[in-house]
Amino acid sequence: MLTVKRLEGINACYCSDQLEKMAFFQCMEEVEKCFLEESSGEQDSRSGKNQAKEQAWSLPGLKDTAPATATDERTAAPAADAPAPPAPFDHRIVTARQAAVNSFYTVSRTEILGGGRFGQVHKCEEKATGLKLAAKIIKTRGVKDKDDVKNEISVMNQLDHVNLIQLYDAFESKNDIVLVMEYVDGGELFDRIIDDNCNLTELDTILFIRQICEGIRHMHQMYILHLDLKPENILCVNRDTKQIKIIDFGLARRYKPREKLKVNFGTPEFLAPEVVNYDFVSFPTDMWSVGVITYMLLSGLSPFLGDDDAETLNNILACRWDLEDQEFQDVSEEAREFISKLLIKEKRKGRIAALMPGTWRPNSVRKVPS
Repeated sequence: MLTVKRLEGINACYCSDQLEKMAFFQCMEEVEKCFLEESSGEQDSRSGKNQAKEQAWSLPGLKDTAPATATDERTAAPAADAPAPPAPFDHRIVTARQAAVNSFYTVSRTEILGGGRFGQVHKCEEKATGLKLAAKIIKTRGVKDKDDVKNEISVMNQLDHVNLIQLYDAFESKNDIVLVMEYVDGGELFDRIIDDNCNLTELDTILFIRQICEGIRHMHQMYILHLDLKPENILCVNRDTKQIKIIDFGLARRYKPREKLKVNFGTPEFLAPEVVNYDFVSFPTDMWSVGVITYMLLSGLSPFLGDDDAETLNNILACRWDLEDQEFQDVSEEAREFISKLLIKEKRKGRIAALMPGTWRPNSVRKVPS
């Protein structure tokens, strides 16, 4: 049995049964739709795409729901599980401008919102309108770096959904490219996982996972794979609600059924076996990461994390994980089954069958010992 590493304790409490049932029924509709039928390499690309969409978004026994868009959500009434608010601007097609970002925006050098391998994200404000935004400053050391960032811009230009962060503007200079994006101030989902004072419940997990799947569903409809899903790349809209937006499309790739795609990047803990093995990736690759995130939200544990990257990758290839730790003692059977349908070792070809019949009814989850 893999001894998983505890990130931090998660406190949990119980919420109303009726809301839980309704929330998960909606969640499962979106999750099941996230699995697309992979097209045969011998089929015509266009017919393959049509077949994939028909089978993915019209599963038997499920009511087909169109993906949420910013326009759809602008008049939505607030509720406990209301959709995330749209960006404060209409979706736009952005091209990097050969100009100085400081000519149009005031970029705060002290208010740093995040950072990573690419550079840093700063809070900024448009001078002409006062609109609060986020400026992602990406260091580009050569042509390849610039092409990678321009691919990110191209990907974001195609994504118009309330659970996907929106691009507002872009600037290119000799040594960097700046992406000006929608700003939210709720912090990373990861911070809630490791916060001892954050009382996450199974219902909270349902609400988070449903939105993640809705965002990924939209990406997959556009034939785009995220390929770097993790709690650090999911932002909460604010600190009081369970609304989220997926960020960081720097590793996203277009999926073309007839052009078998392989990738050799990502964050070790969240990599699917086919990425570790350098096999072909497809829509289910993102859903593996959703399974890992679900596991972490329910327990505060990372299912495959080892003492180093090599051990972590070996755990993934062996699909070495379990639900035996005390943190799962009171987690519902439906939640366990949900994870088990996502973290499967077998090569995932075609549509994965219905993940779970009925509804995920959270148990009264006890507090995780600190």
